[in-house]
Amino acid sequence: MKTERKVLVDGVLYPVILSDEQETLLAAKAAGRVFVGVTEKGGAARLWGAEYVAEAEPERENENTPEDSGIREAGGLTGEAEAEDLIRRAGIDEAYLERIVRRSLGLPWRICETERLLIREFTMADGARVPAEPEEETESDKVFYTPELLDAYIRHQYRFCEYGIWALVRKSDGALVGTAGVAAGQEEDGQSGAAEAAESEESEEWLELGYHIFRPYRRRGYAGEACEAVIAYARQELSCRLRAAVKPDNTASVRLLKKLEIPYYFVTAGSKM
Repeated sequence: MKTERKVLVDGVLYPVILSDEQETLLAAKAAGRVFVGVTEKGGAARLWGAEYVAEAEPERENENTPEDSGIREAGGLTGEAEAEDLIRRAGIDEAYLERIVRRSLGLPWRICETERLLIREFTMADGARVPAEPEEETESDKVFYTPELLDAYIRHQYRFCEYGIWALVRKSDGALVGTAGVAAGQEEDGQSGAAEAAESEESEEWLELGYHIFRPYRRRGYAGEACEAVIAYARQELSCRLRAAVKPDNTASVRLLKKLEIPYYFVTAGSKM
């Protein structure tokens, strides 16, 4: 089976090859084409791309991808009707294909939008637009204006985790107004004041909500607007609970977290938030 879809990304149509034939997919990969492999295995439709991988069902034991090929041994599906059915059952839709194209071409994923903001992955060009705010800077903030750190973050955090801290871009003029997103939880050793955090089972997955609005754009409601969108995205797409780390003297953030109903815990002044 081999078919092609046209995907509109930022006003440009990109062709994407979909096939269950290993030879076809290897040829597409060698030619630098964007591709998605689809196969029927164990009664489940499966799919994968050159850079971004998703599965309709968890891997079974002893099912391995051929080394260095980047694709799996194909099935033998034939016929347009069968092909369309397999693609449908594998969960391939326009949103999935757009992310395949963006990841393959090095374009940022668009996470979500609000009335005033586009929330998307950072690009290397964004680093030069991050303002210097040393008195408020945390260790994690350095990632977004240090070229080497930002490059590594884009290539590893976004590509492999598919979540992170994202850029907040004002839709009216393209201004970078701040950051917001989710990150892996920090160890609480050396931190204080976790009384406000909600009780949860240790086995339950969680991520930390984080945000930073740059000084020129504060007191305009961007923090609440962005955080509400990030929370909705995390619950729908990442299926995890959220909490936040906050310094005791940051009363504005405490008020916002209470309004958002996000559990939080206090961190000490010397903590590397």
